[in-house]
Amino acid sequence: MYIRPVTLDDHAAILGLAQKAGFGMTSLPPDGEVLRAKIERAVKSFAGEAASEAEESYLFVLVDPDGDVVVGLCGIVCHVGLKQPFYSYKLATITQASESLNIFSKQQVLHVVNDYTGASEIGSLYLLPEYRRDRIGRFLSRVRFVFMAEHRARFDDKVIAEIRGTHDKDGNSPFYDHLARHFFEMEFKKADYINATTGNQFITDLMPKHPIYVGLLPKVAQEAVGRPYPSSEPAKAMLEREGFRWNQYLDIFDGGPTMEAETDRVATLKDSASGKIAAIEPYVEGEKHIMATSGLADFRATVGRLREDYSDFIISERAAGVLGVTVGDSIRSVKA
Repeated sequence: MYIRPVTLDDHAAILGLAQKAGFGMTSLPPDGEVLRAKIERAVKSFAGEAASEAEESYLFVLVDPDGDVVVGLCGIVCHVGLKQPFYSYKLATITQASESLNIFSKQQVLHVVNDYTGASEIGSLYLLPEYRRDRIGRFLSRVRFVFMAEHRARFDDKVIAEIRGTHDKDGNSPFYDHLARHFFEMEFKKADYINATTGNQFITDLMPKHPIYVGLLPKVAQEAVGRPYPSSEPAKAMLEREGFRWNQYLDIFDGGPTMEAETDRVATLKDSASGKIAAIEPYVEGEKHIMATSGLADFRATVGRLREDYSDFIISERAAGVLGVTVGDSIRSVKA
């Protein structure tokens, strides 16, 4: 298995993945034209031709070499909110007290904010169910941080990840249905699709400008605040191992948690190291590593055994073939 930059030829495969991903994955809408534009932005970014920081984003595909089939993908947006506002709910606490009545009131409120403007965002993570084994999903997730380490100047000092919130089998979100739907007057799936495909101007136009008291929402909506969809729990746990934390920010539609971390403190990024290939051998004894090349358009990553020789690396012929490297080339690695 190896990871490479997306190409225009991957459009049909990625549309197929998006159709299987289901509801609530705003960064991967099952819309051919939107996905084509997303791929085109990534292709320009890998070529170093992004029009601006607001347009710079990267999309990677995971390939099963047995049949050369795209089985997963993941992405990075370099800076959110520079072209269109990036909205979140911030969960805050307010207190009030009446000394004469001896009553102390503590309430949680939701504020619409743009606090993550400029932050880097990881997303678009999807892996076919039959490949969710042997830590393949972990490889797909972590490769983004290896890439960020190698091209650190392209990314912000803060990185975020939106986790899908709770919804039922029909795609209905209790958080959305009891809050935003009163203002948008459309079902969750339609609002989420509009946001993913045409932009979020309608949020600016229609969302309430005043704080929302959580205690006034129905219990089912209160319970959805900051709660991930069950199938997203592993992704959240993986991010927590990397050093991400929930800092009381929510997705404005489904109430899912937005995780954040200081970029330079992300475990995979911090623990990765760059070195030159000292030797290539038929078989290498050593621990498994994620290994990646140092380029943009020719970026490649795979998992294989690696042995360190001081600051240099010894890798196998198979890994060298997949990465397209030879003795003297630089790669970045981190323990898998």
